[in-house]
Amino acid sequence: MADRAPARPAAAERARRIREERAARRDRLRPEKRDGPPRRNDLRFKLRRRIALAVAVLAVLVALGGGFWAVLLYTGVAEVEQVEVTGTLAVPRDSVLAAAAVETGVPLATVDTGAVAQRVAQLPGVGTVQVSRGWPHTVAIEVTERRAVALARTPQGVTLVDATGVAYQPAPEVPPTLPMFGFGAVGPDDPATRAALAVLAALPEDLRARVTTVDVDSPATEPTVRLGLGDRQVRFGSTDRAAQKVAVLVPLLTQDGTVFDVSSPDLPTITR
Repeated sequence: MADRAPARPAAAERARRIREERAARRDRLRPEKRDGPPRRNDLRFKLRRRIALAVAVLAVLVALGGGFWAVLLYTGVAEVEQVEVTGTLAVPRDSVLAAAAVETGVPLATVDTGAVAQRVAQLPGVGTVQVSRGWPHTVAIEVTERRAVALARTPQGVTLVDATGVAYQPAPEVPPTLPMFGFGAVGPDDPATRAALAVLAALPEDLRARVTTVDVDSPATEPTVRLGLGDRQVRFGSTDRAAQKVAVLVPLLTQDGTVFDVSSPDLPTITR
């Protein structure tokens, strides 16, 4: 009996070590403790929180925007005090202001800029119009005027014609030195008008300044253009190969002659 007594403490010690090893293994397998509430580290929770925050910010901005427009409309801090007109030379400024019909003292935010532009665009000499608000008190009207490139005889008398073919207003008592169209109805959709304008646009500026008349034959089929240069005439032909015809015509005009035919630029002719 005395020899077996020391075995009990040794067995107890082994059992204690086994328990400690098992506990250590369980600790290693157990997930690490997270700091703070688990929901804060949850990805879905974070996403929901961000969406909620974005919605709240949007609601605030909408509320502020409504308040901003209410201030502009009802407090008088942004009322129309002046109308600025730029770009006018031939078109009277007073005519632009009258056509625009912008009231002063009304909220600037309520001015219909599109309607203002449409009214001003109806003036004969106006090509394009841009209307904008100049906060806090200005309506700005920027006008691009039509520029005459030719003259035409109409029932209203000699009329200015712009580069788009619009006969837009009577010429002054002493008309500008521009080519006179010698054919009937003039307009943007008229084949003769388009052909005449295309040939004039192809000419160099110094030669275009010498052109006194433009006539167009056979406008219903293939318009052919004739240019008058005082006592000389140029048979230009159709608008096809216009650049080549001009390149041939310029040196050809340095020679003597009365009729210069470049309708076929490969075989130009001069009649003396």
